[in-house]
Amino acid sequence: MAKREGYVCSSCGYESAKWLGRCPSCGQWGSFKEKVPSTSAPSLKKATPIRLEDVDLVSVPRIRVSSSQLSALFGGGLAKASVMLLAGEPGVGKSTFLLQLPAFLDEPVKVLYASGEETEFQVADRARRLGVEGVWFVATRDLEEVLQTAEGLGIELLILDSVQTFWVSKELGVVGGVAQVKAVCERVVEWAKDKGVTVVMVGHVTKTGVVAGPKFLEHMVDVVVYMEGDRRSPLRLIRCVKNRFGPTDNVVLFEMGATGLTEVENPSSFFVQEEVLGKSGTVLSVMVEGLRAFVMEVQALVAPAVHPAAARRIASMYDVKRLYFLLAVLEKHLEVHLSGVDVYLNVPGGIFVKDTGMDLAVALAIYSSFVNKKVDERVVAVGEVGLAGEVRWVRDMDLRLKEAKSFGAKRVLIPKAFKGKIAKIEGLEVLPVGSVEEAVEVLF
Repeated sequence: MAKREGYVCSSCGYESAKWLGRCPSCGQWGSFKEKVPSTSAPSLKKATPIRLEDVDLVSVPRIRVSSSQLSALFGGGLAKASVMLLAGEPGVGKSTFLLQLPAFLDEPVKVLYASGEETEFQVADRARRLGVEGVWFVATRDLEEVLQTAEGLGIELLILDSVQTFWVSKELGVVGGVAQVKAVCERVVEWAKDKGVTVVMVGHVTKTGVVAGPKFLEHMVDVVVYMEGDRRSPLRLIRCVKNRFGPTDNVVLFEMGATGLTEVENPSSFFVQEEVLGKSGTVLSVMVEGLRAFVMEVQALVAPAVHPAAARRIASMYDVKRLYFLLAVLEKHLEVHLSGVDVYLNVPGGIFVKDTGMDLAVALAIYSSFVNKKVDERVVAVGEVGLAGEVRWVRDMDLRLKEAKSFGAKRVLIPKAFKGKIAKIEGLEVLPVGSVEEAVEVLF
């Protein structure tokens, strides 16, 4: 006779010997369900230990990608039987990218696009605009129905848009709730490994920019990719933050146009406008994202404040807290009085800058605008600025210098920590500086 296991909350997993109307742990009403009766302990497959050096390492079978940058991003292509999570803000282009994904593959692959948000008319209209053909589509929120359809069609690549809109009938809880999202993810991962099908799931993000739902999602999947970009800019950045089959922290840049996403071969041309170089308040720097470097243009404008007691500090595509930090350093160590002026900072291109290696360029751009003196258009400044006004070490300096050289820079200001440690590059003058005071003396 089966033994009763009691009841469990489908939202938080709280267990009880009797059914409760409301969970005392998470406060959810009607979330308790009866645990599955069991007659005996589950049979487990015995694990056989093996020495790591005896493991036969075979290359992971992959769906090859024609784009060299995307191939590098995924570590050589989309690994078969893997599950990838693609996250990004609404309207950034996640659905467009996934609908175009078959076009980036080396050979034809049978694809099923399952949507719990859009109808076949909406997706078909977008597919015709993008010139996408040969993709199967199903509109349903029932995950089991999607998986059965994929098996019946012999699908090799399954796209779920999005994981928060599907549900598993055996699990209680609302669609998009913690319990349902967890159950959907577990079922998808189990199915993908069993059938050898590659699955890509779209994930919603919160207002703070992280994947909505339990952190469990990112732990369970094999690959986590974020799509970023400013809606006012055509540039879209795809960043890989987790990859069990290849490198992480790699990026690819795309341009969003009327016909969809196209790969950007020369990103620096999007970030720098030749006409403004050499003007006061404009300084070049090199930003590193993953394994790639881009020459970026930093623009600063210092102007008299209408209300000196409430001077404004506005930053576009740059952390305003970092801007306050650098303004304080300039006030202290260069005796530049910025308390009664407005300071505006802009990094054109639509990519939010997090790289502290651009600190020196930001500080010099503000100083240049304040004293109204120009900076040579072929000068690049790289380095992190500390509280003592020192210019500190940054990573991937060799990569930054190569990008600066290919862009056409003549002189590069770098931290003094690299003095004598950088190989000479023909046609590029490297100037080590130890502080912002030294940098100002060199340029002005």
